[in-house]
Amino acid sequence: MHRVRRADVFPPGEQHVVAEGLLLTRAAAPHSHDFLELAVVTGGSAVHVSAAGERPLRRGSVVLLRPGDWHGYVACAGLAVHNVYIGSEVLGHELAWLRADPRFAAALHGAAALPRLTGAGLALAESCLAALAAGGAAREVRVGLLLAVLGGALPAGGAEVARPDPAVTAAARLLEADLAGAWTVERLAAAAGLSPGRLARLFTRRMGVPPMAYLGRLRAERAAALLIETELPVAAIGRRVGWPDPNYASRRFRQHFGLSPARYRERFRA
Repeated sequence: MHRVRRADVFPPGEQHVVAEGLLLTRAAAPHSHDFLELAVVTGGSAVHVSAAGERPLRRGSVVLLRPGDWHGYVACAGLAVHNVYIGSEVLGHELAWLRADPRFAAALHGAAALPRLTGAGLALAESCLAALAAGGAAREVRVGLLLAVLGGALPAGGAEVARPDPAVTAAARLLEADLAGAWTVERLAAAAGLSPGRLARLFTRRMGVPPMAYLGRLRAERAAALLIETELPVAAIGRRVGWPDPNYASRRFRQHFGLSPARYRERFRA
């Protein structure tokens, strides 16, 4: 049980989209990441294990994991899976607009699972995944290949992609830049130049979750990284990410990852 770090999968000095193909014939122990991962099953079967529970996988199944999420595979029967590792900064730059798509936002924030790829969508995804895994392409090409895979994985129909709202984008970046700040919807709305009610509605529609839920997930992800990468006591980590009360910090962390901070460190630090 361990944590896969950025340095393990990303070359230095660039914004990252990297892929690899794996063939699993036995269980893969639970592990966590400090980057996003998109896993697409291209053959065989397995059971995916995570904080959200167990989920059977087969050809075409898609899993999206955020930084700090842990997962593993059991009952693997020739499981062929392509993992796409995505640096969080890509969603803040080239793909910042994608966060305005409610279908992607729902999957990114755990409100909905990505549907299984079939037919032409699966064939396109497999072609793009093979190109990504081959490496050597420019960053812009890799981002384009990732978009093609996501385009097939996102549910068809539904709401159209919303236009990014400058005030919502500014509010999200304020939260990202100051996780430990004493944020409230009122304070954030004042900084963004909107009323609290309007900011809450716009933010939820564009980002998939309310502002404070968005901040809570960012804090949990940062706490997860600090648990693995430092020797700081759990209480100190809570204070550093904006959760000064240890009991509250533990409850919020468990809400996101299904484990207490101490248990998370114990399982994934090795």
